[in-house]
Amino acid sequence: MKEKTQKKAYRKGRVVLWSVVFGILFLLGMTVTVLSLWYRVTYDLEFKELLYTLASPLKGTGQSTISLILCSCLPWVCGAAVIYIAFAVCLSPKGWSYRLCRRVGAILCVLILLGSLVLALFAFRIPAYLKALHEKTRIYEDYYVDPDHVAITADGKTKNLIYIYVESMETTYASVADGGSQPVYNYMPKLTALAKEHISFTDKTDGSLGGFHTPNGTTWTMAALLSTTSGIPFSFPVGENGHNSMSDREQFATGLTTLGDILRDKGYRQEFLCGSNAVFGGRKSYFEQHGNYEIFDLYTAREEGYIPKDYYVWWGYEDRILFDIAKDELNELAAGDQPFNFTMLTVDTHHVDGYVCSVCDNTYEGQLPNVVACTDRLVTEFVEWCKTQDFYEDSVIVITGDHPRMDTTLVSDTSYYNRTIYNCILNSAVEPLSSTKGRVWTSFDMFPTTLAAMGFAIEGNRLGLGVNMFSAEATLAEQLGYAYLNAEVNKFSDYYIRAFS
Repeated sequence: MKEKTQKKAYRKGRVVLWSVVFGILFLLGMTVTVLSLWYRVTYDLEFKELLYTLASPLKGTGQSTISLILCSCLPWVCGAAVIYIAFAVCLSPKGWSYRLCRRVGAILCVLILLGSLVLALFAFRIPAYLKALHEKTRIYEDYYVDPDHVAITADGKTKNLIYIYVESMETTYASVADGGSQPVYNYMPKLTALAKEHISFTDKTDGSLGGFHTPNGTTWTMAALLSTTSGIPFSFPVGENGHNSMSDREQFATGLTTLGDILRDKGYRQEFLCGSNAVFGGRKSYFEQHGNYEIFDLYTAREEGYIPKDYYVWWGYEDRILFDIAKDELNELAAGDQPFNFTMLTVDTHHVDGYVCSVCDNTYEGQLPNVVACTDRLVTEFVEWCKTQDFYEDSVIVITGDHPRMDTTLVSDTSYYNRTIYNCILNSAVEPLSSTKGRVWTSFDMFPTTLAAMGFAIEGNRLGLGVNMFSAEATLAEQLGYAYLNAEVNKFSDYYIRAFS
């Protein structure tokens, strides 16, 4: 009797154990499936972009993204767990039907996990990433122009630079009538008007609002900052410990000559202002080591008394505070005896769906349209303030987005190619020698274009992989075709690793 009871207890324990094991496999499969489907619906990212973001230090990231993932995915996973537990409890542990269901259920759990992994491979676009890693390019050997090997000169005094990067500012937020993708409303009317009044290079042949394309390796913030100031994509390897190597290293791209390096050597005082922790993604290292920029970020704002010591919203502090700080910093820079480069990065329009601050209106349906409209107003009000200052006549203002939206709000019905980045240049030292309409250009071209707008002459009108848009030269995207250029910069390059790392 005792032996029979022990065998029964053993069988029961084994059943419970296998139920737990297959339950874990089932939940893992469901978790991967839910995350993969949520990712494809919510984001429009290449795996390379996701990998570099995940490999960067978590310091400085927005809290809302993790919360959104948990709120969006956890209920589905919990629901799957309840269904599995209910099924396991209700299934009668007797007879052939129980044994059959148990075996079929076990097979299904394994298949669900395997299927979820296959789904994840394609949802995160991993095969395309691995394919690119095993292909090599000679794009840099053939077309890269080292700024150290060409003359960058000026005939007289050059201008100060005020560079405003507007987070995720696509031209798609404008109405179809104005060149964007929105069927009815233009959520960025003031920036649209600003582009019409000043110099703005557009991909549209009719001259309506348009902008530049963002090739592989330029589609997240640090990559966008790098590409527009150095003319190359962010293609540095991931470190041995799985970390973004530029975040781990004491030196950031030691072989690279950037806009900051050039302006430092020309005697410019430089500052980078952002509303988050500048460490994130390697921004602090990049700007300090390439131009000796002074860094003003979340912690500086606390130290300087602009916000309380424990203040933290969104990614740090919102843009309404950022622009107040920018005014003070610009006045301080202008009071000095050096020409200056003041570069700032907004944050309120960051994914997912942006941040609604205390000065945002509630004019439109949905959160992001109201945030975009608020940013549109804050940026243009800041520009109008700059125009009233004594330093304005001696300064060029460059306004661009950094990269396309990472979520799909407002842009899900627009092809990625047509999601161009906003650009506007005010008070340029030169005028374009060719048409500003119907141009095929990229973030690489902003590097020499910015210098030209400040009054510098560039031998050959090319730097990095970029072309001076004020010249009559065709861009690489126009010479080679955008699809070819985009494919090549996504491939591995021995030259890139050897020359820039």
